Amino acid sequence: MTETTPLLDLPYIMPSQAQKHVTHNESLRMLDALVHLRVGARGVDTPPADPAEGDRLVVGAAPSEAFAGQAGNIAAFQDGAWAFYTPRAGWVIWDAAESALLVFDGAAWKPVFDPQNLPLIGVNTQADETNRLAVRGDATLLSHDGAGHQLKINKAATGDTGSLLFQTGWSGRAEMGLTGDDDFSIKVSPDGLAWHGALTVDHATGRVGIGAVTPATALDVDGIIRASTGFRIGNATLQNGANSSQLNTSAHFSTTGLFAIGTTPTNNYYLRIRLPDASAERRAIYAYAEGSPIFVVLGDARTGIGTSMPAASAQLEVASTTKGFLPPRMTTAQRDAIPSPAEGLIVYNTTAHEPQVWTGAGWVGMAG
Repeated sequence: MTETTPLLDLPYIMPSQAQKHVTHNESLRMLDALVHLRVGARGVDTPPADPAEGDRLVVGAAPSEAFAGQAGNIAAFQDGAWAFYTPRAGWVIWDAAESALLVFDGAAWKPVFDPQNLPLIGVNTQADETNRLAVRGDATLLSHDGAGHQLKINKAATGDTGSLLFQTGWSGRAEMGLTGDDDFSIKVSPDGLAWHGALTVDHATGRVGIGAVTPATALDVDGIIRASTGFRIGNATLQNGANSSQLNTSAHFSTTGLFAIGTTPTNNYYLRIRLPDASAERRAIYAYAEGSPIFVVLGDARTGIGTSMPAASAQLEVASTTKGFLPPRMTTAQRDAIPSPAEGLIVYNTTAHEPQVWTGAGWVGMAG
């Protein structure tokens, strides 16, 4: 029969032993030191100057004084002296200095729960090999730590996917990110199987495509506006090929109350824009209603109302065989309230019932 227990080396009370209480008390002392083991600190090489009864420490790698020769052992201050215990694999301690629960692996103390390189984490749900981090809840908060905050989604290669997938009943309905290439895209699906590209941003050029997978210009709207050299609002151009941009009204709008850009009036309401060209007559804006021209502004600023080609000698031509020209109508008092009238200004005076013109010196009737 051995004289100590196999795990904690607690001394047995032997049959022939005198003063058996000594052995019993020694076992109690060891249990008191090692059960629910709490140490004040680890890596302590020099004994504290004024230890309290029951203090326990993990001796460091270069011990001195009373700790000499006890590297790595547990030191317990009991009955006014230091007792030392050699840890065994599987022992657990609470390190009060680090507020950490540690386990001895046979060589070193390591965290019982190591947050690094965990294989799976499930918060209120079960994680799996595909979804190694799974969270179930009403919201998930990712906040800053004193400044900004970035959520990073990294993929290994261009052909891989790094995206956010939105689902209904575990079936995909929308996805945004890098899906199979390095272009940023947004796409939607009615059933999780068929996907429709809604927006694409070319990573190499910054061009934006709406419905266009490979945008040809800064803004490329497939089926509505497509530009070969650029699309801008302001002091710029809107182009398709060499001359114009086109909106197919029959494909995208109803036949009433619509607005369209194109080269031919195909529906009831229609606007055509021609862009810079060698011919002034091709630099124009046309507007149609019911298939008839409303107005046109040519490249040399000639404006036609009711005609698609105002006379070359006219800055403004109003054409009609059924309607007349109606100038502003006002009373004499209203006419006289016009500030600084320009010479040649024409009004119809409803007080005098005649058209009048400002000569620079006064108003002259044109009734004859």
